Amino acid sequence: MRRLGKFDGFVAKYMGDGVLVYFSYPQAREDDAERAIRCGLAVVEQVPRLNLAETLRTRIGIATGLVVVVGEVVEHDIVGETPNLAAGLQALAEPDTVVIAASTRRLVGDLFEYRALDAVKVEGIAGPVPAWQVLRPSGVESRFEALRWIGADPADRPPV
Repeated sequence: MRRLGKFDGFVAKYMGDGVLVYFSYPQAREDDAERAIRCGLAVVEQVPRLNLAETLRTRIGIATGLVVVVGEVVEHDIVGETPNLAAGLQALAEPDTVVIAASTRRLVGDLFEYRALDAVKVEGIAGPVPAWQVLRPSGVESRFEALRWIGADPADRPPV
């Protein structure tokens, strides 16, 4: 298995100049959505520091949901709406940004600071989908505090 450092993502496939990384595979963890975002932010931060002849830019799309994994131990393919959504968000992301789907945003709550994007049209997904650009980890002191307001009326939430 090819693991992605301390974030414990599984490098599933290299596709041209892109990389497909799974979290929650082969073993799911409660904080996999958070790990994926932290990994994405670290990549955005570290890639410009590479000492290369050419400057590289990164665009990262993250979506969370059910998928079917098909394939051998060496190379895996996934089937479902989630990988299409992640790929679409990645394609629409500005250079050096991390963009997440609503499914991921619900799981991580206020663990990060975000910029809401206009709902975007993603090929293969019916209707526009909400998306957020992740700016940085938030100042929330605990996972409990970050997640306790999920689903609450925004007017009831304290300022972050």
